[in-house]
Amino acid sequence: MGKDTGRKTKKRLFGSIRHSLRAQIGLIVLLSYLTPVVLLGVFTGGFMMKRLENQTRAAVTSGAEQAWTLTEQKIERTLDLARDATYDGELTDTWQKWNDGTIGDAEYMRLCRSYLDRKYSRESLLSFAAFFPVKNPEMLRYIRGGTIGGTGELQELTDTVRVMGEKLDTRCRFFRFGGQIYLVRNLLNLRMERFGMLILGINEEQLLEPLNELGEAWDAKVAFQLDDCGNPENEWVNLAQGLTDDGKELYYTRLAGDSENSLNLQLTMDRRKQYSEVYTFRLLLLVMALLLIPIMVLIGVYLSRRIVKPLTLLSAASRRIEEGEPGVTVPLNGGDELGRLGRSFSKMSLRLKELIDKTYKEEIELKNAQILALQSRINPHFINNALEDINWQARMEGSESISSMVTSLSVLLNATMARQDRRLVTLREEMEVAEAYIYFIQQRFGSDLTMNREIEEKALDGILPLLTIQPLLENAVEHGIAPAGGGTITIRCSLNDACMHIEIINTGRETGKEDRERIEAALHGQPTGKHLGLANIVNRLRLIYGESVEIRVDTDTPGQTTVSIVIPREIP
Repeated sequence: MGKDTGRKTKKRLFGSIRHSLRAQIGLIVLLSYLTPVVLLGVFTGGFMMKRLENQTRAAVTSGAEQAWTLTEQKIERTLDLARDATYDGELTDTWQKWNDGTIGDAEYMRLCRSYLDRKYSRESLLSFAAFFPVKNPEMLRYIRGGTIGGTGELQELTDTVRVMGEKLDTRCRFFRFGGQIYLVRNLLNLRMERFGMLILGINEEQLLEPLNELGEAWDAKVAFQLDDCGNPENEWVNLAQGLTDDGKELYYTRLAGDSENSLNLQLTMDRRKQYSEVYTFRLLLLVMALLLIPIMVLIGVYLSRRIVKPLTLLSAASRRIEEGEPGVTVPLNGGDELGRLGRSFSKMSLRLKELIDKTYKEEIELKNAQILALQSRINPHFINNALEDINWQARMEGSESISSMVTSLSVLLNATMARQDRRLVTLREEMEVAEAYIYFIQQRFGSDLTMNREIEEKALDGILPLLTIQPLLENAVEHGIAPAGGGTITIRCSLNDACMHIEIINTGRETGKEDRERIEAALHGQPTGKHLGLANIVNRLRLIYGESVEIRVDTDTPGQTTVSIVIPREIP
């Protein structure tokens, strides 16, 4: 019961909208508001915001990649400085001389300090450099020692490095000690014996300058992991590599992989700051949508007063005249189209009242009986009955040829009369009509005409429009066989899952240029006096099947004309 009530309510609502101009104009105004809002909000807004988001993500990714690459280059520069202590061989030669007793301890310590000073004192990436032999760690030599808190801290650093060196082999390793990053490396002689250790204090501000500048520009937290050290003030979040959006913050994570000295980077950014353009665009769309509301309300009020109200008055006056109250006027006197319409309506209504009063409502309808008498026709069943009487009389007198001709003529008449309400028939039924026509033309041409039928059995159940083949046969006879005095006509039909193929081939008169032009016109449904049957078939097939039907006429073979029709099994 509730569902029926709801359906009735919706029906009344839609009915009122359909028949109310005020409701229709209100609906148009509403759609005029919703259309740009929806287009801007859903399509343009979604597209633009997605584009802005992609641009932001690309900018974040590109900037972070560049900063990461610059930092990696500085790390590689630092590693090269550490490797040079082995590759240039100066410390190795000095140690070998000291180990052989060629030079004493004082000279050895002086040469080591001189090397450290020349090699590392001017490098902005380094804040500290130290070297000590493994056999005698107390012979430590270093430069720029102001970064070390004191002798105790230096001793503790040396002890830490000695422990690391036992497992370090030939690699370099970054580690954090006392709030500072250091790089440590074993020094090996030509026999791969560890004779000393190099300690480089890293200027963290210089090393991470690209990352820190990026963090300041984007107001982002920079977290990094470099071998065994990182910046503990910024927490590392375990995330997959790339850009991650959790709705509040954006994370850019770059993992170095399995390289010897790995730098892992993570930037944490406020999503609203990075997507500020997106949020600004979204706010702009909202403001535009809100500003459109009062504008559309004013348009609705204007249309209601200037169009709906005058038309309502005209509609009410028309209804009163329809109900038998002529002479009704409307108070519309403006200078616009509706004002002129109102004045014309009032004059027409007054004039109509005068005419009705003068003529006393003269009768103007014509008698239906007279019209029906003019439209009467001979009943087509009378013709069929007359043919049956002639056929019966011919058989009584033993004239089989006349009887066959009458029978064939009856079939042709039935195709146009008895089945005129059926536009589609089977090929089997269509061939009955065709065979009736073939009987007549064979009586006409005798042995000069040869008929070939190449019809698949399953094709006989195919569906096609009524009177498709017979007009094509007639066309073949009139334009091919008759001018040549005879020939061969072949009817070829096949059927597959998609369509039916029909071909009518005649070997009559060769087709000339003028005939070809007429055929082309007929194929476009434009008969030019000849080929009227072909044009009629083309128009009927295209009305039923549209462009899915194919009709061709092939005259390339001299003395042979082929009409090909491909009819789809399903009507579009």
